[in-house]
Amino acid sequence: MKRKNKQFSCAALAVAMALGCLTGCVPQKTSSPAPETTAPAAAKETEEDKPLMNQTGMPIVNAPVTYEMAAKSRHNKNFADLEFFQKLEEETGVHIDWNMSSEDGWKEKKGLLFAGELPDAFYGQGILSDVDVIKYGTQGMLIPLNDLIQEYAPNVKKLLDEHPEYQKQLTAPDGNIYSLPSLTELSPTTHDKLFINKTWLDQLGMKVPETLDEFKETLQAFHDNDLNGDGHTDDQIPFTFLYNRKENGLYSLFGSFGQLDRGGQVDKNDHFIVKDQKVVYTPLTEPYRQAIEYFHDLYENQLIDKEGFTHDFNVYTAKIKAPEKNIGAFMGWSLTSTAGPNKDDFVPMAPLKGADGKQIWNTYTSAINSKGSFAITNKAEHPEILMRWVDTHFDPETSLQIDQGLLGRTLEKAADGTYHYLPVPDGKSFTEMIHDYSPGVNSLGAVTMEIASKLELNANLQERKELDAFYAPYNVPADEIFPSVFFSMDEVEQISALETDIKAYVDQCYANWIVNGGIEAEWDGYLKKLDQMHVQDYIEIYQKAYDRYQSMD
Repeated sequence: MKRKNKQFSCAALAVAMALGCLTGCVPQKTSSPAPETTAPAAAKETEEDKPLMNQTGMPIVNAPVTYEMAAKSRHNKNFADLEFFQKLEEETGVHIDWNMSSEDGWKEKKGLLFAGELPDAFYGQGILSDVDVIKYGTQGMLIPLNDLIQEYAPNVKKLLDEHPEYQKQLTAPDGNIYSLPSLTELSPTTHDKLFINKTWLDQLGMKVPETLDEFKETLQAFHDNDLNGDGHTDDQIPFTFLYNRKENGLYSLFGSFGQLDRGGQVDKNDHFIVKDQKVVYTPLTEPYRQAIEYFHDLYENQLIDKEGFTHDFNVYTAKIKAPEKNIGAFMGWSLTSTAGPNKDDFVPMAPLKGADGKQIWNTYTSAINSKGSFAITNKAEHPEILMRWVDTHFDPETSLQIDQGLLGRTLEKAADGTYHYLPVPDGKSFTEMIHDYSPGVNSLGAVTMEIASKLELNANLQERKELDAFYAPYNVPADEIFPSVFFSMDEVEQISALETDIKAYVDQCYANWIVNGGIEAEWDGYLKKLDQMHVQDYIEIYQKAYDRYQSMD
């Protein structure tokens, strides 16, 4: 990719204009023009006397600068066309030449960028994985941000000072911060919920089940009776889930056997929890075995969706939203998002009581959606300008607008400082209204409770809040959750060498045992094979990373 001139003084611009060469100085790739400046002939103070960057206030620069940023968008928008960035350029004087990619093509393009000529920065939620951040940070292709944050990013510094857990999660094993996050404390702490068809329960005269045995009895009744009134029972699905996805999987149901399971997180661990400061790999444990036996019993009696291991997210939600109304219970993020027009038929269920009577459920304590949402490369001249630019994203009101839509478009601010939603125009969805004007989920920033508490919740956010409150009494203690840690490159390489085979074998056995049974007879051989795969070495890597993370306190 062609590099650009990063700065030039106003005097230089005047000369260039005199020579008729201005348009050749800053080649443009996007539809958004770089800001123009003029140099009055009789200025009392020459522009040469001004520094390139202002330490505080706006604009950030006293002469136009252009930086190239790589970004991706799931909404197929060029950021140059968004009102948010156009206003930001007017305010800051910093022009961004966006090197855009679709989400589908990003992985390949990212490899080409790191192998060829780097942009000045990478921008947007999930633009870099945890492994990318550590790999290219330790190689020097991404620069440390620690000093830049301290000196030029008051909003980021305030966030990290007031939330030391975020600072820990962003700190690499070498002590450096190489990337900035996207985070929102509007996100629920409970991601997966269990919903049951209350309409069907009422037809049967049954109450919401509270124990494992009652749940099976209820599912059997759902199976045996024509509850959707179409004259058939063979089209009804007593219980459905979506394999290996944390919002829709079976992970929290393992809690009824005394120990939760964890998994389905992109770029994070699968099946790791913590007990008494020791890292536990759940597929080696007795509660895990007991849970698989129970799920097989449900499957064998045709009480579980036979496509639970094969359907994708779109097919899964389509089943639950279908007008045939043939679902008895399901795992989901919320009723609105997962059940749609059928949401009024369902109610949330508390965790099922197991033999010990305890009720526990998974919780996700970190509000960070992605740790690798902004990084500056070693190609960027004057990175302090980029740090001041990106720090604007962490202004509380700006973060809120990125996440929930621009003022005047989806939000309005009342005289008392609270924020309210504007009506969505006919023919538009709320998501479309956000992303027509702002980068939304493709951006970064921090919606903390400082600003979130001033937002009048819309129906979707209100439902999340109520479901969080419903599950709050059952949330697993925070000290039993494996934290969001960075691994060193040595650890990444060791994990890569071990994890592929271990994970494939565990996943294969998990699905096979639920569908076909046999876990009791095969359990000892399964444990022996995992031991031969060096599963203990695998666990030890996680233990080291956990201990290092804990030592940051």
